[in-house]
Amino acid sequence: MSPVRAAVLGRPIAHSLSPALHRAAFAALGLGDGEYTRAELGSEDLADFLDSHPEHTGFSLTMPLKEGLVDLARERGWRIEETAEATGVANTYVATTPPTVANTDVDGIVRALTPVLADSDSAPRSTSDSAWRASSRATILGAGATARSALLACHRLGITEVELLVRNPSRAQAAAELADRLGLALTIGQLSAVRPSSVVISTLPAEAEPALSWDAGSGAALDVAYAADSAFLAAASAHGYVPVPGTAMLVEQAVAQFALFLTAATDTAPTDAQLETVAAAMHSAVLDRAS
Repeated sequence: MSPVRAAVLGRPIAHSLSPALHRAAFAALGLGDGEYTRAELGSEDLADFLDSHPEHTGFSLTMPLKEGLVDLARERGWRIEETAEATGVANTYVATTPPTVANTDVDGIVRALTPVLADSDSAPRSTSDSAWRASSRATILGAGATARSALLACHRLGITEVELLVRNPSRAQAAAELADRLGLALTIGQLSAVRPSSVVISTLPAEAEPALSWDAGSGAALDVAYAADSAFLAAASAHGYVPVPGTAMLVEQAVAQFALFLTAATDTAPTDAQLETVAAAMHSAVLDRAS
């Protein structure tokens, strides 16, 4: 059994809450020898950085590294989990033999939305898919890497129709190809109006939120950005949606990452009870930062 040694990588990285979340998990499980730091680097630095840190259990990756990690994994023959293979995006590197890359953002979105959509938080964290199923529609704002994660999450939630709202339709090709592979009925529109949907997800940076017109609706609205104030969620709430803050997704994807790191370090997967403890500790860490 080895202690978990991990870090979050990206640029910029000083704002990341990941160290606070993972350190809270270590404390909650009594893993005093766990270590979680941060390192600022760009895509051009990723391969050399990973090669020079073989002692680490794994890494969390944010922009601009998520797509480059999948490219590197393909070049080197690493194990690419289904979420990363499908989306072409990975936010997690685990130093298994061979290394594994995964996209826990998908699980984070599913788990953040499930309590609202199912009106219950009783689904076990070990369940890969939500218990909630419906033939319904979703609206996703943006067409970048996180939008592809949102598409796969919608598919796992049982959604069959998605409208992608973008500024530049030419940037939506990768998302459109993924939707086709998943069998989703996809339409692409301008960032101007949100039609009634079961799920509305903004994958845009907080500073890039456009002025939108909204039809009255119901369901859940998730803003993957975790700014203190979200104009998107305020508008969604005013039009009948239950707002889901980005910190909910942030915590849930971090719980999934922590499970991968702990399994790699100890050769034993955490129990559902341990993951519940980790999630509670991470949520508390977010609240402490906000207060």
